[in-house]
Amino acid sequence: MMEQFNRLSGKSQQRIEALQSRADNLFCHQWLRKAMFDELRKQVVHKGGYPHFSEQMQEHREMMLISEYFMSYRSTLPGILDEYQNPYEDEDPIMALVEERKQLIDDYAKLPLSHDWDRIKEAFPDSWRAFARRLDFRNEHTLADLRQLLQIVDRISLITDILNKREGGHGITLRCVDYQKHMQVYADKKMTRDELKQLLAKAVDACREYFWANTSMAVVQAICKEDYNFGDNASEFERFMQEVLLELETPLNYGCPANTIASARQSGEYLKHPISEWAGYCAFDSRPMILLRNLRTQLDIISTENTPKA
Repeated sequence: MMEQFNRLSGKSQQRIEALQSRADNLFCHQWLRKAMFDELRKQVVHKGGYPHFSEQMQEHREMMLISEYFMSYRSTLPGILDEYQNPYEDEDPIMALVEERKQLIDDYAKLPLSHDWDRIKEAFPDSWRAFARRLDFRNEHTLADLRQLLQIVDRISLITDILNKREGGHGITLRCVDYQKHMQVYADKKMTRDELKQLLAKAVDACREYFWANTSMAVVQAICKEDYNFGDNASEFERFMQEVLLELETPLNYGCPANTIASARQSGEYLKHPISEWAGYCAFDSRPMILLRNLRTQLDIISTENTPKA
């Protein structure tokens, strides 16, 4: 009995560590907010206006989730602002947010609905719909659990936005050099270079049809930088990517020789911006977005398969 308890506790801790190490990606909710808002606008504007929406709210679980999500959205921001504007004398506001997010993720992982929420990912755009359809909104205990979950998720996602300067930082401007250094150390501790190499090799192999030139390796570099805190040294990444490509059983048609990233940045304006802003720069060339979506999907699938379940 004790052995089983220890095994379950170990799996729970591994799950928390996995959530912590990829928090910047897993709790980035820009895509989710947009997807829900687009659905809300479609229901109100194109399908009979507010009376139709009101009817949908009574029986449509997806609409119920949208309503609950947006009622909680930014509800925790005043508390975050108070902490930022009134730090203790010896407190670094950035690292205080980092430490708070760690504790919030620990609390989140203990909630009944958090395992299902883990499965809501940008790589699977309709995953939020599946989450909604599984909920019994008429059960007061389920509704209470959902509202508790969304409160914590709101605070985690807002802190994540602020630390990564997304959505205007919600009115908070931070110099995040210390945070980026912290995440690099944390990532190095949680995923070794060899583990990342093996993960990428599998994902690249599954997405080989979406690569269109050597310069497409810059998309991989951006994912490694933003999702896995690899760092921004182009030469180091090129050497690393050459090792990744050697792991493939069948050679890829494109490589990553020296100056690949510099060349890509010269020809691709989107690469000078965060991934969250790429769509606005790729209107006339969808290839980067297609590779980005498919590669992230494969990375999520492989990571999920390798993450122990509690």
